[in-house]
Amino acid sequence: MATCNRNLNENSPNTTVCSPSKCPSTTINLNVLPDEILEFIFTFLPPYGDLEHCSLVCKRWQSIVKNFVRRSQLNLEKGLADFRLRWEVFSQQTAAAVEANIPSLPTGMPMPIIAGRFAHSTVRHGNSMFVFGGGSSSDTTFNDLWRFDLTHMRWSRPLATGTYPSPKGSASMVAWRDKLVLFGGWRYPSLHPPYQPWCLFDELHYYDLAKDRWLARSSMPCPPPMAGHSATVHANRMIVFGGYQIKDDVNVNSNDTWVLDLEEQRWWQPLFVGNTRPAPRYGQIQVELDKHHLLVVGGCGGANRVYTDAWLLDMTRDAWSWKQLSVRNKNFGAVHMWCNPGCRVNNYLVVVGPSPKIPLDFQIMKQSRVPVVGGSALRFAGLGQAPPPPPPLYQQQPGHRVQVPDRRPGVVLPEQQLQRQHQQRANNVRLGGAAALAPQDQYLANRRAILNQHMQQAQQFMHNNNVNNNNNNYQPRSGRLSDLHAPPGAAAPAAAPSVPAPLDGDADAAQRLQRNLALRCRDNEPLLPKRFDEHYEDPFRMAAFNVPGRSRSASRDHSERIRRMEEKMNAIRNSRRSAPAHVEPQALRAPSPKRLRCNVQSLFVCDISSLLQNDNGCEPGLDWVEYKNFGVLNGAPDRLILSSLIAGNGELILFGGVHKETLTDITHHVSNSIHFLSVPRDII
Repeated sequence: MATCNRNLNENSPNTTVCSPSKCPSTTINLNVLPDEILEFIFTFLPPYGDLEHCSLVCKRWQSIVKNFVRRSQLNLEKGLADFRLRWEVFSQQTAAAVEANIPSLPTGMPMPIIAGRFAHSTVRHGNSMFVFGGGSSSDTTFNDLWRFDLTHMRWSRPLATGTYPSPKGSASMVAWRDKLVLFGGWRYPSLHPPYQPWCLFDELHYYDLAKDRWLARSSMPCPPPMAGHSATVHANRMIVFGGYQIKDDVNVNSNDTWVLDLEEQRWWQPLFVGNTRPAPRYGQIQVELDKHHLLVVGGCGGANRVYTDAWLLDMTRDAWSWKQLSVRNKNFGAVHMWCNPGCRVNNYLVVVGPSPKIPLDFQIMKQSRVPVVGGSALRFAGLGQAPPPPPPLYQQQPGHRVQVPDRRPGVVLPEQQLQRQHQQRANNVRLGGAAALAPQDQYLANRRAILNQHMQQAQQFMHNNNVNNNNNNYQPRSGRLSDLHAPPGAAAPAAAPSVPAPLDGDADAAQRLQRNLALRCRDNEPLLPKRFDEHYEDPFRMAAFNVPGRSRSASRDHSERIRRMEEKMNAIRNSRRSAPAHVEPQALRAPSPKRLRCNVQSLFVCDISSLLQNDNGCEPGLDWVEYKNFGVLNGAPDRLILSSLIAGNGELILFGGVHKETLTDITHHVSNSIHFLSVPRDII
């Protein structure tokens, strides 16, 4: 927008906007425009300093700006409920473009840019965002303070004086009046000597924004050194809850509550009613509801102790009380709220975290082989008749109890039942071979025939071994798995010799052998891995050396494919060499739509309007809003943890973070980008 000539006379009807450098002879009278058009023009301004300047022009503009700010806040809440928002990024490349348009910078002086960091402390004060400390990309921590001007979108580092805080991360920083209050934090241990624990701090610092000066304060009693705690300001008190502490050289989590009187700079602990309180935790989200209430959500209590509960702290009486709240619609809620940021937007709690997993209904499941009906069943189906029921394999004999076949080791089948089962299977194979079977039925019938033959040979071998007490009568297995798909006559088994009744141990061994043979028959099973060469098995040779090599036909096919590929590449090269020098560029094909990105930040919204206003008579609680598109919005940033999220004027501001996959590397992948979450601009 062009320069605005601020006229403070409320009765002036000729408020104009002009740009002498570009259009010296043109003057635009904005007062002739309706309020709706002016409000639409204001949407192109940053909702901070420029709007404040516009509100000083006249009472009409002040009313339009006030209405615009109120409407922007309502649109943000409506966008959170409907998930109709968009992400915009301000990165180092954007800062370079802004730098080129700033005439006030000296020539050759680069614009300062903050370094990437995570686990930092962020707070908004007026039209500025302040960032302190945090972890770097090389296992170090910062103690610098940066200011981001939300109006002009530029970074600056104040030249502060006084007693600087120690380099640290995961400290709490809040804004109170014209000061910033910083407490606690952790620091990486020094490299020498090695294997030192992390250093925790109980430092309390005030930063005077008017004087750019750090002030260190200490009082007794005071909280123990801690990090990962949460803090909010209620009138002239700062409430600190939880955190990660080290007591007696032991790492512990805390659920203590400390209160700092910001005016008197004095610590004290309140009294509580009963023993109901949250479990010890760190990394939780704490938001202010009003002067006497605060909300604590999520947190981590250690390994495999990630909390998604919610607690309300009531400070209306002298003795405070904790109350656990019911959480509804947990399926749409955030699950990792200990390493992901959150903030409050009026009646909503907003959390930015990893994308939820796609439900099983949208996953491609592994297909299993389903037998195809064929053979005699097809013939009966063609005649409109139902196939006859299969003959029972096991019939009850007089004075004998029927046993169900069991494939578990150690379960023995009676001799008559085992022989009847083999005879019935042989009859089924002969009946199936006489008629025209489907390929699937033929394969199953031939496979059963080969397995029965192997079973009979194994029983014969064990019987001879028990009678003669030697292994001279052993015969290797015969038959090939390639015969499974051969015509039925080729795979018909030979007549089975009569086998004496095996002993209990022999039947157990026969079952194990049959089970092993069934597992090894995998040459014609495309869904199962191939383990052994079934054409010939040497009992004195290791199974690892029985794997067959590549067949000659497969090698010839592979060589043929390579030859065709080389011919195709040579043809392409020759066509490019013979092409004319000047060729008209061809139109680029439109890219195909991509799949939904899963490794990005998702948005989770929780309705907290019923916590303090119980008008419907229902129990106070949190209601997670059902997300759309799994909470992934247009332009969503990559998945980061240990970042910060604050509320601006009609927008949310996300800064910094680290990729979780790089935390175990020597150099971490950290970010220094700022992402703005706002409502899409409406077009009149």
